[in-house]
Amino acid sequence: MRTPLIRQVLRLLLSMLLMLWPVHGQAEEVGSPLLLPEVMESIRRAYPLIVAALADRRAAEGELQAARGGFDPMLRAKGDATPFGNYRIGRFDLLIEQPTPLWGASAFAGYRVSVGDFPDYDGKLVTNQYGEIRAGIAVPLLRNGPIDRRRATLRRAEASVQVADSSLGEARLAALRTGGSRYIDWVGAGLRRQVAQSLFDLAKVRDEGLQVRVQRGDIPAIERIDNQRALWQRQGLQVAAQRSVEQAALELSLFIRDELGNPVLVRDARLPPQLPPPEGTNFGDPAQVQADQKIAQEQRPELRKLAQQRRQLEIERDLAKNQLWPSADLSASVSQDFGPPGYPRDKTVLDLSLSLDIPTLNRAARGRLAQAEAALQRFVALQRLVVDRINLEVADVHSQLAQAIRRVELAERELDLAQQVERAERAKFELGDSTLLNVNLREQATFDAALRRIDALVELHRAKIIRQAVLGNEG
Repeated sequence: MRTPLIRQVLRLLLSMLLMLWPVHGQAEEVGSPLLLPEVMESIRRAYPLIVAALADRRAAEGELQAARGGFDPMLRAKGDATPFGNYRIGRFDLLIEQPTPLWGASAFAGYRVSVGDFPDYDGKLVTNQYGEIRAGIAVPLLRNGPIDRRRATLRRAEASVQVADSSLGEARLAALRTGGSRYIDWVGAGLRRQVAQSLFDLAKVRDEGLQVRVQRGDIPAIERIDNQRALWQRQGLQVAAQRSVEQAALELSLFIRDELGNPVLVRDARLPPQLPPPEGTNFGDPAQVQADQKIAQEQRPELRKLAQQRRQLEIERDLAKNQLWPSADLSASVSQDFGPPGYPRDKTVLDLSLSLDIPTLNRAARGRLAQAEAALQRFVALQRLVVDRINLEVADVHSQLAQAIRRVELAERELDLAQQVERAERAKFELGDSTLLNVNLREQATFDAALRRIDALVELHRAKIIRQAVLGNEG
């Protein structure tokens, strides 16, 4: 007799320990229903494609920094010595050069000093005892004046940052559009499961009443058998609806992520109880369509991206045109030697120089110009096609919204009438004036009407999300 008592006491102690012991991996406390703004915020924060687009932008900023490096000052130092020979000499030359974006001009300053006896033909290398300080500027007058490769690279890199920003906007809009649609699909799957559950509950409750009526002999046993058949059939619909909810939740988990960026599988308890009804607006109105098309052309990142890419091609074309010009470079420098009195270089020296380089056939530059102009013409045609496609998308989403609203209205009317007929048929069955077959048919009609209403609402809300993306709204 002691053994069962000891076992009961041990089981009680074990159950108490399990209640007090923390359970790892337990589902967190059920929160409020998951709403669309929370999904959108998670997408903006941690969706991988957006994170990748941010990395591309940082790469573009690195490219811009590298292009700005073309204007970094350059410090050069050189020393020469001839310790043995007819002329024992030594020289040291220090030069700093600063390129500028002003008409391709570059400024320079330097210091040099020489020691020893130089031959007469190297007289320009001689400096006073304390050396020579010089400064000057070089300006290209024609070729490389309005634009050169250094400035073209910088301008292209600046445009690349804008392209990366637009690509980030494209990735964000695409993710918000897809993630928002997945959220609506998930909510719709939950509503369909509710309808399937209600249909199953009707058959289950009826089966209890039919059992009593069959026992009393009010109806034949075949009626209950038919209801049990419907019960199993509706349970199959329930299982299919549950599978749809789980599949939609898995698809949605790609867009809802935790602080570490890992996908989060949303629990059924966070399913919203309904989708909002349609709001009246002038979707499909020609004036509204044109207004939205104008908004889309101002806000869509694709068009901003194309504008910057076109700018890059125009920079290449302008550079190719400039390289057809002759080269005419003007330079001016001032130098002053320092040392004790009597050294040969006491006066300030001003040097001016003009060099000309006139190309003959110049086929390389002409070929590059032809390539740049052809690429630009091709791009302008593609840019026009994108504008036309965006206008088409705006008109199409207006049509989709207008028809979705109309479809919701029709589905709600159909559902209301189906419910009325179902209630009347059920009342007739209770009075013995109808058959269970007719009741099942009426309930199935109500079930189908409820699904069509959910499908219409899902299409409507998906179209609203698509409209925001088509207009370029990231909110």
